[in-house]
Amino acid sequence: MTRGSLQCFPGTVKDLVVNQVRTNAESKVTITNKCVCSFLEVTLLCPGFDSVKKIDPPSAVSMNGRNCLINNGNPIYGGKTFEFTYTSDVEIAFAPLSFREACS
Repeated sequence: MTRGSLQCFPGTVKDLVVNQVRTNAESKVTITNKCVCSFLEVTLLCPGFDSVKKIDPPSAVSMNGRNCLINNGNPIYGGKTFEFTYTSDVEIAFAPLSFREACS
């Protein structure tokens, strides 16, 4: 189906858009689901995230090696965003890795 118009099925990691805005030591991360279907168990590559000092909300990210599970695996609904902030000396290079898709 058409990409970028909330009609993509099946979705791909290209349908997860990760943006980051850094101010001093704090970064705000926005993850946008560009599809109509919900994405669950969203996992991002997040090398170096173990050096992060603070995450808000605290449950936003769970580390597993170099990967991060977002929002405790809960869905990012179609056309919606999930946001969190973190404090670190370095900016983390997040990249979409995987998710499970749910369409009804």
